[in-house]
Amino acid sequence: MTRTVIVAPGMRLSAVVLWAVAVLLVPLALVGGGAPWLAPVPSLFIALVAYAVLWRPRFVCTDGNLQVVDVRRTSTYDWRRVTEIRTKYGIEIVSSEGVRRTWLATRRTARLGVLPTDRTGGTTRLDVEAAAARMRAFLPEPVVQDGPPPATVVPAVITHRAHGWSVVGMIVLGVAASMAGARL
Repeated sequence: MTRTVIVAPGMRLSAVVLWAVAVLLVPLALVGGGAPWLAPVPSLFIALVAYAVLWRPRFVCTDGNLQVVDVRRTSTYDWRRVTEIRTKYGIEIVSSEGVRRTWLATRRTARLGVLPTDRTGGTTRLDVEAAAARMRAFLPEPVVQDGPPPATVVPAVITHRAHGWSVVGMIVLGVAASMAGARL
C-alpha cells in the first residue's frame, strides 16, 4: 500500500519552538516568585495551540483514500469522490460535497514537504504545485460507463471527525491563561 504524508515543515518547526518556549516559561515563572499555578496554564495553552494549529495539519494519501487533517476536523475522502485537486488559492479539494479549502496550504506560495515513508532522512521539500501533483497521482481514472449501471454499488464514503477536544481545550486553556495573566 502506497502512503504519502504531506506536511508544512515551517509550521512544524514553529511548533517545536513554541513547545520549547512553553517548557522554559514554567521554571522562569517559578523562580520569579508569585503564584506557582500561573506558569503551567499559559504553557499548556501554548503547547496545545502549537500542536493543534501548527503540528497536526497534514494530507495523508493512500491507495484507498485522502485524509485531510486540519485544525477543526479530520476529513477522509474516498478517492472516487474526489473530482479535482486545485491550486488556485493553495490546495483545494473538489468533491461531490463541494470545494474544501485546506489549512495546510492556504496560499500558492506555501512551502510543503513529504515525510519519508521509511522514517529515514528528512522531509523532501515541495511547493504547492508539486504537492498537488503527488496527490493527483492517487486520483483514479474516470470510469466510463457503457450500458446499464452495475447491479451492486459500493459506497464511496466521505467522513468528517471533529477535533472537539482540542478546540474546547484551546478555549478553556485560553480563558484560564488570560485569567492567570490577569491574576484573577
